[in-house]
Amino acid sequence: MPQHAIVIGAGLAGSSAAERLAARGWTIDLIERAAAPGEGASGNLAGVLRPLPSLDDNRLARLTLAGFVHARAHFQALTTAGLPLRWGRTGVLHLARDDKHAATQQRVVEIQQPAADELRFVDRDEASRLAGWPVAQGGWWFPGGGWVDPASLCWANLARHATAIRPHYRCRVAEIRQQADLWQACDAAGQLIAAAPVLILANAAAARCFATAAHLPLRAARGQVSHLPAATAAPPAIVVCRLGYVTPAINGLRCAGATFCVDDQESALRQADHAENLAKLDFILPGYSQGIDPEQLGGRVGFRPLSPDRLPMIGALADATAIDPARPSLSLAAMPRLPGLYLINGFGARGIVWSALAGELLACLITGAPLPLADDLVSAVDPGRFLLRGRSKRWHSDAAPRIDG
Repeated sequence: MPQHAIVIGAGLAGSSAAERLAARGWTIDLIERAAAPGEGASGNLAGVLRPLPSLDDNRLARLTLAGFVHARAHFQALTTAGLPLRWGRTGVLHLARDDKHAATQQRVVEIQQPAADELRFVDRDEASRLAGWPVAQGGWWFPGGGWVDPASLCWANLARHATAIRPHYRCRVAEIRQQADLWQACDAAGQLIAAAPVLILANAAAARCFATAAHLPLRAARGQVSHLPAATAAPPAIVVCRLGYVTPAINGLRCAGATFCVDDQESALRQADHAENLAKLDFILPGYSQGIDPEQLGGRVGFRPLSPDRLPMIGALADATAIDPARPSLSLAAMPRLPGLYLINGFGARGIVWSALAGELLACLITGAPLPLADDLVSAVDPGRFLLRGRSKRWHSDAAPRIDG
């Protein structure tokens, strides 16, 4: 088994994959076009750590719960090791959108009966006490949830086995190609950056720029987060969600957002988006945005990679050229693959909750170790799923995935 891999992308996906393989004794060439890890979609000030239960306990719900449990253990291990992860285990309050949603949330708790320290439904009065602000509905309370600084997670992942990871920052891969048993990553001048038996694409929607991945239904969604000046002791001291989110004060700033616009490449902050985030903030905490001028706000724009079914893409990349478009593959097991080429991508807005588990799953798939997920969930995140018969013609739908909050 080869013990050397190239990882393209040093965000949450790439740093997680690199960390898990390095923990197994692999050497990693990590290639990142930015000057440091976590400067793309993983560069927001804070992301939310919480699962997303559902009444039917569907695949998305099961995957987010598994990711949540795995992420908390991983984050605690990084913290115990003294690595530079910044996170706050404040708890997350997920308020109901309306009375019907509140009834559904209550029913989920009644049916699934989670431990009280994992999830419970709180009424409006208790929700208001938790938030430190009057709210319109009750909702789910996740005592073990919180916020995470995504860039610090990338740094911590890479620092854990630093001697095994060779970073190539400010380095753009223009072409990947396979020569004999090695994958090569080359720059725009055709110069070799690195070569290894295994290559992992963790570079968000840019993965589609390579011919071998051009068939993937990856799209980028522009998300603008607003930064609100905040006193440390001001409420809320927890994360509160309701078709958006607001965080506690982090270094004097509170994050509120986020907007969601597919295939919008504008990188500059927009006042209209700040206004939208303030409207979401008022939906979460009525009256909270009073006196806040959107023209005076800072913030950040990121571009999140999405898949049509809202599930990530983790695993071996299919050889799309070997599949007749008129006769898509009948099964994942029979699907032709490109030996040594893998993908970890499509996290959307759930990179915080999925990345640690995704890195572990990918490392297990590469090394042949026992998998950390049930077989049906492994198949559900297989990148080849979009080339299966009955699905291959649907991935290009213009409908954006629903974002829960």
